[in-house]
Amino acid sequence: MTVVSLLAALAGLSCRRTPHFVRGDAAAVVVVRRSRDAGSTALIAEREPNDTQAQAQELTWVGTPAAVTVAGRINRTEAGKAADVDVFKLLVPGQRVAASLDAGQAGDFRQYAKRLSVVINPEAGLALALDLLDEGLRLVKTVTAGPGEAVGLPNMAVLPGCTYYVRARAAPAPANKGRSAVDAGVPVGSSYQMAVRLFDFEFGEEREPNDRLESASELPWQGHSALAAGFFGWRRDEDWYRLALDATESGWVLNLDLEGVEGVAAGLAVNDSAGRKIVALRGRKGERLTLHNLALPSVAADAGGAAAGGRWWYLVVRAESGLDHERRYVLHAEAVLPEARGGFETEPNDDAAHASALAEGTTAGYLPLGDVDFFRYLAGEPRELDIEVSPPSRVRARVEVSRERDGQVLAEAVAAKARQTVRVLGISCPAAEPILIRLSQGKHDGNASEPYLLKLASRLAQRDTGRRD
Repeated sequence: MTVVSLLAALAGLSCRRTPHFVRGDAAAVVVVRRSRDAGSTALIAEREPNDTQAQAQELTWVGTPAAVTVAGRINRTEAGKAADVDVFKLLVPGQRVAASLDAGQAGDFRQYAKRLSVVINPEAGLALALDLLDEGLRLVKTVTAGPGEAVGLPNMAVLPGCTYYVRARAAPAPANKGRSAVDAGVPVGSSYQMAVRLFDFEFGEEREPNDRLESASELPWQGHSALAAGFFGWRRDEDWYRLALDATESGWVLNLDLEGVEGVAAGLAVNDSAGRKIVALRGRKGERLTLHNLALPSVAADAGGAAAGGRWWYLVVRAESGLDHERRYVLHAEAVLPEARGGFETEPNDDAAHASALAEGTTAGYLPLGDVDFFRYLAGEPRELDIEVSPPSRVRARVEVSRERDGQVLAEAVAAKARQTVRVLGISCPAAEPILIRLSQGKHDGNASEPYLLKLASRLAQRDTGRRD
């Protein structure tokens, strides 16, 4: 199944739709099946006092999947300050798989985890912070939101037989806010509704916390494809996935596609086995991101991963702005032969030292926000070059041609408007002297989902026959 058809099958993926791999010897096939989300459940009232873990109100699961909904209130002082804290206790059903919840061991048991979703919708004017703590009272994750904004943890990995605590409290006031909401005359709310759900994780689902290298979720291969679905659950949410490269074949390249979520501007980065960034891009709200023809490292080039018993990369998905507790993004990785995609740039090629080799004909590539692409051309005999760049929408292309040996600029051209074709004609290219072609774009331009086309044509250089009198 191609990337396009695979992502088309996943279009419209929401909190009620989960991707499933059909296992087999062939490449991955995905079937979208409606998960058994809990319907509406009867509201239970918060009971005070519940300000500490010792006083925590225990919640009782109802239905299948397990669910509970709480109507709560953050009490305020006479001055209007939201000083209350509400703590709730949750026991995850099932047989306990760990004798103790040691923070260093928790990752070893994530294969047995359940998916906990906690989303709080506050009254207008109430800004909340949401904490999840384990039974050792260690903070697992904390998130905050602005006044009247929903705050949530949509896919936390919790272990059967273990106890967790959910804590709702007033969010800290911004450091640069001179007056309180009460003083400023802003409506102040106190009530909220908290929906708590418990599901089984599906194959390929992101498991939080996975916001750093050490807690990265595994991205499993199915044939030559790997797929993950996750949430942009809070502002600046960052999800790390570990992708093993040992199964990829020599000479193959990696293609990545991130099908985003409307209203969220996403970022996608690739880091090596030590966590060093290889390449990164970011897009506009709802934009699909693509990284094609990523050159896979050899064992010698990735000694850190090889020494640890394998090779891997880390794929990092980030919410640059916005969030969504309901709809998932879909990340798809595919290992292919370079020829299978036609003429494409080879990433990373953001500087002269990593310039992609360029041959005559048409080469495609992407220029997301802030990206720069370098190409290197080497002629076996003196030739003259014609260069043409056709950019996609939202991109004003800039082309710069220079000599590799000293960086001297030979020619440059800039488009006056988006999608305008740019041409540089008659560039002299001596034999065995490489030239560099640098593609960039106007400030704030970028398109991570539509490719540009770079066309290169050459002809034998005209011999200088000397000047006739």
